[in-house]
Amino acid sequence: MNKAISPVILSGGSGTRLWPVSRTGMAKQLLPLTGARTLLQHTLLRVTGQPDFAAPLIIGGHPDRFLLRDQAEAVATTASILLEPERRDTMAAVLLAAVQAATTDEDSLLAILPSDHLIDDDEAFRDAVRRAAASVTREGVAVVGIRPTEPSAAYGYIQPGLPDPTGKRPVTRFVEKPDTATARTLIAAGSLWNAGIFCFRAGWLINAMRALLPDDVALMERAVANLRTDLGMQIAGDDFARVTARSFDHAFMEKTTGAFVTEAAFTWADLGDWDALWKASAKDADGNATRGTVITRSARGNLIRAESRMVCALGVDDLTIVETADAVLVAPRDRAQDVRALVADLASQGHPAASEPQRAHRPWGWYETKDQGDRFRVKHIVVKPGARLSLQRHHHRAEHWVVVRGTAELTIEGITRRLHENESAHIPIGALHRLANPGKIPVEIIEVQTGTYLEEDDIERIDDEFGRN
Repeated sequence: MNKAISPVILSGGSGTRLWPVSRTGMAKQLLPLTGARTLLQHTLLRVTGQPDFAAPLIIGGHPDRFLLRDQAEAVATTASILLEPERRDTMAAVLLAAVQAATTDEDSLLAILPSDHLIDDDEAFRDAVRRAAASVTREGVAVVGIRPTEPSAAYGYIQPGLPDPTGKRPVTRFVEKPDTATARTLIAAGSLWNAGIFCFRAGWLINAMRALLPDDVALMERAVANLRTDLGMQIAGDDFARVTARSFDHAFMEKTTGAFVTEAAFTWADLGDWDALWKASAKDADGNATRGTVITRSARGNLIRAESRMVCALGVDDLTIVETADAVLVAPRDRAQDVRALVADLASQGHPAASEPQRAHRPWGWYETKDQGDRFRVKHIVVKPGARLSLQRHHHRAEHWVVVRGTAELTIEGITRRLHENESAHIPIGALHRLANPGKIPVEIIEVQTGTYLEEDDIERIDDEFGRN
């Protein structure tokens, strides 16, 4: 009987080139960029419940943990989550998956899958992964390659060699994001796009990486030996933070002599920036890709995304225009790769919009700031069915709650009552209180805070089922 392929879905990237929509805690793979479902959910659905595939493992960042869990539970209840305590790039994530799998079976056959790719044919994708996995049942690492459709400078390239006696094609070299002229030369020579999909046996990879990076492997083995559990999700031990932060391609694939390539038949796009999303999106007669409330006139070839208000474009061509509640990006579409540098500038200035998403996810649901000013803040709060917040008090602010949907259970100073739609309650400064949702649908509340200090650290938790201080 053939060994099942264990899908490992990497979901730890921050996606800064898709700012201001993608940010820390709300990265691109967690966003519905091309439809109702997120890229992570599409990736999960490709492998969940499929023949020859085991239950998927998601490797993601600790700041994303609640959203990862919510999105996985919506489409793939068998998926498990392994968290990185901090981002250390893809080499650490791949090694973490291999070491964790090898603790139970060194012959575990892993398929490393990015969570942020757009793929048009799920069965062709599964076929490519099966063929790649079949080529490395004993040794080696297989990478999936895509036949290029254009000389893109945004992707890495794989130069295949001649088939060996078994029919496998070794990798001659990797070329990371060449200029357009070099990309044309590579394509003419038969090179493929590097899809970032890798298959290998866990034990083989660990031994191969130990020969190149013995200190990193030792650190990861200690990190896995010290896994801890939080709310049903595992978190790597503290030694993970000492592993070298490098990409898997640079740290291992470019150095190993055991790499083989499997060519895939599906159409593929790495939605790494706004121009890539424009290319992958449906467009109107003028070539505009729009989402949200967008009005155009004499405008062509634009990507326009409106998150919270109307955006109008008049007489402009080939722009990226992205609007969110706290930031607006306007840039030539061909400058998409430079957005990361812009975000770095914002971060160096200490601007919260560089990384903080508008919507903050918590184990009980989420909240989003809708307005704020001197001595006031307005939040939209959503609590999941059956969930409740901590028993808490605030020393510098009062709160007024209005229920707009569902039924809320409110406890103030030991007195519990239920609030229905259009009912409200006032929580004075210093009052011990707790909010819960006893119903079967999410409860939505508008919260108005007033006081001299309105930041999130003005919370004294007396009791919390999620173990927070």
